[in-house]
This record gives sequence, structure tokens and C-alpha cells, in this order.
Amino acid sequence: MLLKIVSIIASVIMLFTSSSALPQKGEVLTEKLENLSESRTADEIEGVAGTKFYIQRPKEEKLNEVNASAFGLSQENEDNFEAFQSALNYCAQHPRTKLVIDKGTYYFRSLNSLDMYNCKDLLIEGSDATFIFSSTGYKIFVRNSDCVEIRNLNFDWNWAESPLASAVTVKNSNPDTNTIDLVFRDAENCNEDCRLMAITQCDPETFTFGAKYSSKENYLYQDTTSIVSCEKIVEDTLRIVHNGCMDSFEDGETYILRHYVYDGTVFNLREDSKNLTFDDVNIYGSAGMAYICEDNASHFQIINSFIGVNPEYKDKRCVSMTADAIHIVNTDGCFNISGCDISGMGDDAINVHDGLGYVSAVNGNTLTLIASAMRLREGDILAFKNGRFENTDAVAKIASVRDIDWITKEVVVEKLPESVTEGWTAYNTECNSGNYVIRNNYFHENRARGLLLQSSNGLCENNRFYKTMAQAIKVVMDIEPTLWQEGTGVDNLVIRNNTFEKCNYSDWGTVIEIGTNIAGRPAETAVFTNVEITSNTFTDIPSILLRVNNVNGLVVSDNTVDTGNFFDSATNQGRMEFGKFCSNVTYSDNNFVNSGFLRFKEAAVAENISVWAQINSQL
Repeated sequence: MLLKIVSIIASVIMLFTSSSALPQKGEVLTEKLENLSESRTADEIEGVAGTKFYIQRPKEEKLNEVNASAFGLSQENEDNFEAFQSALNYCAQHPRTKLVIDKGTYYFRSLNSLDMYNCKDLLIEGSDATFIFSSTGYKIFVRNSDCVEIRNLNFDWNWAESPLASAVTVKNSNPDTNTIDLVFRDAENCNEDCRLMAITQCDPETFTFGAKYSSKENYLYQDTTSIVSCEKIVEDTLRIVHNGCMDSFEDGETYILRHYVYDGTVFNLREDSKNLTFDDVNIYGSAGMAYICEDNASHFQIINSFIGVNPEYKDKRCVSMTADAIHIVNTDGCFNISGCDISGMGDDAINVHDGLGYVSAVNGNTLTLIASAMRLREGDILAFKNGRFENTDAVAKIASVRDIDWITKEVVVEKLPESVTEGWTAYNTECNSGNYVIRNNYFHENRARGLLLQSSNGLCENNRFYKTMAQAIKVVMDIEPTLWQEGTGVDNLVIRNNTFEKCNYSDWGTVIEIGTNIAGRPAETAVFTNVEITSNTFTDIPSILLRVNNVNGLVVSDNTVDTGNFFDSATNQGRMEFGKFCSNVTYSDNNFVNSGFLRFKEAAVAENISVWAQINSQL
């Protein structure tokens, strides 16, 4: 009865309101496979709305085989850096090579980075070998390479020399004296000289990121005054004097204490590298990320792989990567992540975006940009969004770039349109991290979000999301001027046939969120268009299921919602909320298994009366 009344009211309102035009979908990419070399094969990747692209792989039977041991790679070496770099140099000089690594464990202790530069038609057969790194920084660069496949190879961090993180329990917390005792689950990690970089509340039973309904944490390294002193008082306990940053921590709570955060990456794909495949590549530990893909890399895939805590040490280790698992920024897109198991990260599982620059000053043809992750090169073409974050016709060609500090850039352009002013944003038209498929993966038990999807023409389907600390999926344009500037807008994104269980475990947002943050406020327009959330299953939801803003053209249909009994019952449990800057919303055939009194939760909430009518007239 309630929904019938709501629908009648909404239908009446619809007679007196109008909505903006539904935007047409942008052009989709349809590549053709022509003139394929006899030494290559290709995987055809079919994405959203007819998108098609190919990722070329070396054809094994056409390659010349060489063993890495011929270059000195050995389990007996204390450091295998020079040996394996010699093998990579040989591969660069000899295209069409199959490099075989004998099964075993190989240590790398050098501070230098392995450099896979200018390699063509290369297959690295790992034979289930394991590389163990002991130093921070980028460990393997893939630069200016084409048609490279790495398979059956494992990577880990040397926990015996320096653990990535420790599980600790709070004891004797005293806000009056700003003291706290941290009792280490593994006493061998308890060292008063250990790095105290970040501390995040965790599940006391599983020691995975995020406690039920709670997300206390502190990034200690961001404030040099955080830790006043650190003393080992017994074998397994550190007594910390702090500046008040941990006063909210209570006795008995458990935390993951990271000793590293953004201190390294296993693979860095860059310098226009393309046709890269990582198949059955398992990464168990890194002092930062597993992959950073950037600098116009394209046509890459991570398939049938594992990023998570080494199963052999699941009772001893609480972290896999100390930051993101996969970070994709300023690429040329066309990527495939399928059939992977990804968990235990200290930050997001996958972050896909291109960089933005916040215009903080304009002086003639000179811009001051706040841009932490933006490609800025001479000759690149910048485009601009105005203060309301609407697209404009303003463009400018970069003449020169100078770093003022790590985040501030002085950019001189050949001719700056008069309309460009302080408070606008710039993005590089030479970068497009769109055209991608994320399919048949398992994302679970990590800090922060599962997926940050901030680029166009994306297909996210048939994935399982379990117990993400915050949003399982977040589509965002996010500008924190002194920290990060990410996301240039999204068109044509499909999220379908996925399952979400106990996501947003710490009630740190919603299960799925779409919206903007422009220095603490939303954009005043739609920056996302043509988004579909269909045929998904949501179970055990702590609070709001979906919060959406800044979208023109949204379909939410055929989803099954069961709020479950795991979390405390709340009036907003499983609800969907639509913001002021939404339009053209289709909301239909969503099945609420447990919808409460008079099916109340099925009636969506909207700030805009026109949008409220659009949605609820379809119930």
C-alpha cells in the first residue's frame, strides 16, 4: 500500500516537472586485428556496449629458449639483481625469446630496480619460482616494451628481515597522559625501532582490515609529531607516547600497524609499453603496491593471478600490499583484469583514473596547477572544466613545465583562453585510462575501497566482493587540493551480475557510491553519464546501499537486496539515495528480500523533487 501511494504521488509530480535530456553514449572503441606477426597471438577482449580490443601475446613455439641460470640466477646467491638484469638485457637485445626460470626461491637485496627496457616478443616462464625482495622502491620497470608475457611466477617480501605490518591489541590506553600499550600478536615483530607508519582498526577474529561498524585509524607518518616516544616494556609490548592522535583507541581493540605504506611497487608499467600479460603471477607482499600502470601504457592484462597474503603464512601475516593492489593512472587504457583473487591490501584493490590539475593561480599564459598525479609534458593539450565542473571549449598547448614542489606545477601554455581562471581544473587530453574489463574476480578483506572506477567505457561483471572495509565500488571525481586530484568524469559504465556480501564492513560510506568531491563540495553538474547497475546481489548491508550524485542517465534495475541479520537493523539499511544533480534515472524491478515495514526501504530518497518522482513513479 505504501509503495502504491508513493507511486501515485510521484506520477502527479512528474506531470509538472521536466528533466534534462538523456545524453547519448560516447563512441566505443572497436579495434581491428590486422597484420599480426607470425610470432604473436592475440586475446580478444569484449567490453561494454560493443567495445573490442586485442592484447597480443608471444607465440611460444616461435620463440628461442634460454635459461636464466645461464646468466647466473641462482638460489645460492645472496642477491640476484645483477644476474637477472643481465638476463633481461639479453632479452632486450634478442627479440622472440622465451626466458625460463627454474623453480626455486631467489633473493633480491639490491636497492636498484630491475629494468625490462625495449623488450619485444618476450615470454618469461616462471616455473612457479619465487622472487623475494628486501628493499623498497620500484622493483621491476617495464619500459617501452611490446608483447611481453610473464607467467607462473611468484613475488614476496622478506618478512624475516623487516615485516610489512604487525597485528596488535590495545592495552592501558590513557587519553589523560596520551599513552597506549600495543601488544604484538607476534613478539618477534615487537621492536622499539620499528617503523610506525599507519595504524588501522581490524577484525579481532580474522585480523583483516576493518572492524564491524568501526574504522578508527591514523596515518602516523603524515604528522612528524604523532609519536613522542616508543619503549619496549616487555617482550611483546611497545609503550607509545603520542600527541593525542590515538586517544580514541580503546583497550581490547585490535589494529593492523603498518611499518611501510607507499614505499615500493613490484611492477611499474610505463613509457608507452603495450601488449603486456601477467598470467598466474602471484604477489604476496610489497612495501607499497603490486602494480602501477602509467605513462601511456596500454593493452595490458592481469589474469588468473593472486594478490594477497601468502597462504603458507596466513596465520602470521596480516597484510599483502601496504597500499593499493593495482593503480592505473594516465594510461592509454585497454586493459583486462580477470580471474584474480585480490585481498589484504592497505588501500584500494584497483584504482582507475586520470589526473587532474586544480588551477590555483593564472598569470598571463602561466598556470599554477595543484597536480599530484597528472602527466604534464611539453606539447600535450590541456582541456578545462569551469568552477561548476562543467566541460568547456577551452584548450591550451603546453609550452613548458616547472616543478615548484612535489604537488605544485608552473605550466606555461602557448595561448591561454581568457575564460580560464582560478578555481577551474585542467586535464590532459593525451591520457585516457578507459576501455576496460574487470571480470570474474574476488575482491575481499582489504582496507578502503574495492574498486575506484573513474574512467569511461568500463565493464565490471561477475565479480565477488566480500567484506571490503569501505565502499565495494566508488565512482568519483575527487579533488583534495593538497593531497590528490583524481578522475576526469565517466561515460558508459556497466556494473552487473556481481555479488556483494558484508561490504562497507566498517560503515565507512555505502556499498556503492557515485559522486564528486571538489574541495569539500559536490560539482554543480552531472559529470557521470550512462551508468548501469543491474542484476547484482547484495547481502548483509550495514547501512545505505547506494548513494548517487552528479549522474545524468542512470539505470538501477533487477538487483536483489537482502539486508540480512549480520548487522544491526537500521532504517537506512539497504536504502538508495539520489542527490541534487541527478537526472534521467531508471529505477525498476529491484527485489528487496527484507524490505521492512510496508516495504519502506524500496522507496528511494532524492534531494531533487523531479528525480524523486522519476524514481518512485517506477515502483
